[in-house]
Amino acid sequence: MSLATKRGVIKIKSMSRLIDLEELCQKLLVSVATGKNWIKLGKIVPSKIEGRKVYFGEEYCQELIKNLNNGQNSNLKSRRNKKFKSGFNLYKSYISKDSKNLSGIEKLIQYFENNDIALKPNEISELVAYYSEILIKSAFDKEYKNYKYLCEEISNTNKTILKYPVIKDFKPVYEQNEDILGLLYLSLNNISSRKSLGAYFTPTDVVKKLIQNTFENYSGGTIIDPCCGSGNFILHLPQNTCMQDIFGADIDELSVKIARINFALKYKIYDKNFIYEHIKIQNFLTCSNKQKFDYIVGNPPWAYEFNEEERKFFKNNFKTAQTSAIESYDVITEKALQKLNDNGTLSFILPEAVLNVKIHKTLREIITQKASVKYIEYLGETFDGVQCPSVILRILYNNKTFNSKGLQVKTKNKTFTINTNREITPEIFDFNCDDNEYKLIKKIENIPNKVTLKDNAVFALGIVTGNNEKYLSKTKNSNNEAILKGKDIEKFRIKSPENYIVFKPDSFQQCAPQSVFRAKEKLIYKFISKKLVFAYDDKQMLTLNSSNILIPKIKGLDIKYILAILNSDIAQFYFEKKFNSVKVLRSHLEQIPIPYVNNQLQKPIIELVNKILSQKNNNKLISELNLKIRDLY
Repeated sequence: MSLATKRGVIKIKSMSRLIDLEELCQKLLVSVATGKNWIKLGKIVPSKIEGRKVYFGEEYCQELIKNLNNGQNSNLKSRRNKKFKSGFNLYKSYISKDSKNLSGIEKLIQYFENNDIALKPNEISELVAYYSEILIKSAFDKEYKNYKYLCEEISNTNKTILKYPVIKDFKPVYEQNEDILGLLYLSLNNISSRKSLGAYFTPTDVVKKLIQNTFENYSGGTIIDPCCGSGNFILHLPQNTCMQDIFGADIDELSVKIARINFALKYKIYDKNFIYEHIKIQNFLTCSNKQKFDYIVGNPPWAYEFNEEERKFFKNNFKTAQTSAIESYDVITEKALQKLNDNGTLSFILPEAVLNVKIHKTLREIITQKASVKYIEYLGETFDGVQCPSVILRILYNNKTFNSKGLQVKTKNKTFTINTNREITPEIFDFNCDDNEYKLIKKIENIPNKVTLKDNAVFALGIVTGNNEKYLSKTKNSNNEAILKGKDIEKFRIKSPENYIVFKPDSFQQCAPQSVFRAKEKLIYKFISKKLVFAYDDKQMLTLNSSNILIPKIKGLDIKYILAILNSDIAQFYFEKKFNSVKVLRSHLEQIPIPYVNNQLQKPIIELVNKILSQKNNNKLISELNLKIRDLY
């Protein structure tokens, strides 16, 4: 049989197995939403449809992946290549910047990169085994024979070393608390395989921050890093921690073997049974071990791509898995809380989104019911090549409802302690403001006659073309029209557009209804932004997905009045302190309190907005407008 595609016909010899859309998207390293769009656009074609479920032949999938990898299918590649990078990258921040080994590793990585050499998993194992032997000899010299089995369990061949003599040029030296082997493994491993595992290795300075904060008053207790990788958190545990109390687990076999070496080097032990008992190749989420711990620390994987069997197991066992998109760090944090002793401590590095994004509400519910956050540090974007702000979150599991009193908060600009038991709900964890700022937030929220945009507005995302290079033009002609990017949006006004497009909604991956783009009046706002930036549009303009659309539907309130409120310094203060986000989400905008006032009070504000829209130099007018809006609050 054969399947027709947009690029021709793919012949299929047999259909030994059918693959559903979810599994295919995992193989292609794209979201299910993207997969659905591709089906809609005819870019991938199911071989079987049962109700709302679609299936693909296994051979078809293999051919599709092959064509993507060799560049023959450019139709899908632009969207997918964001996740499908490969190659080498030296994560310098993973070890100390003054490490004696850094320059040697850098030269080694550079050699492979310059010569376009992609090492296979077995070759990486051989290389790591070779360097682990040198490292152990550097630390113990004559005692090396006691530790040799740790190297041999990684690999006992040296074909790769003979194949690439440059490997022998680097001779690592033992440095206490430095995960040299982990850095090598991380830097040599294929980027796409790390992303599919959610493996973003933690910079050493962040590891130190978490460990120092968590164990500042440590006086004993069992400790586990449930996703230990190569053991960097274990390496940085305080010297007074007893090795009998330390445990680590991970599903990545080579990482665990490196962690065992690091554990052995730190505590100068070589007892095989002891090391294997404490550092295990084990899935923390599925293991039935009933042991509980006093401290659980680490950096759980982000956006790990679970298979169908794992998803079914999690849905039956975890509250945080009752969604279509299961987030790995939510499930691991839920499991970690279950594995703590009473008054135990959980310290994790997590995406900042866990505090305020809707899909993580269930995890926040679990925390508010049984624990309290005792420390939070806003780190910003701390991982190499990952544009995702993160936090250090230390939680006390005390089986009591949440109490914010005594919570220590550290931001980039200040450190403070919350001295009151705030009203904290699972809707959002807003710890980014001190007590005085919190009082102001509550005052804004409690103004009389307020209204919000929730259920009172049309929200729409900008167009996702799937291939901007193909669809966008820098030249205006009779067939195309202007389309706006986020950078074209400033407060109140739209800059002169630089991009043009032929509007063919059925050709795009994602497109709002035409009625939204062609609305008589609408507001356009930057999506990726720490600032609220809204512009007024009455020209029915198109937008890309870096700028989204809002059409208020609040009876009695003029759209230009709402524009003024959303661009005000009060709305900015509320957004910044309440959400502390680099994305302006619908859920954020729906919560901003808007004073509901009569036409008489709206009129001077609307007049000022009109002046701002008609003048280029409008800073003085914006300041005047802000004063009027403050009076409303």
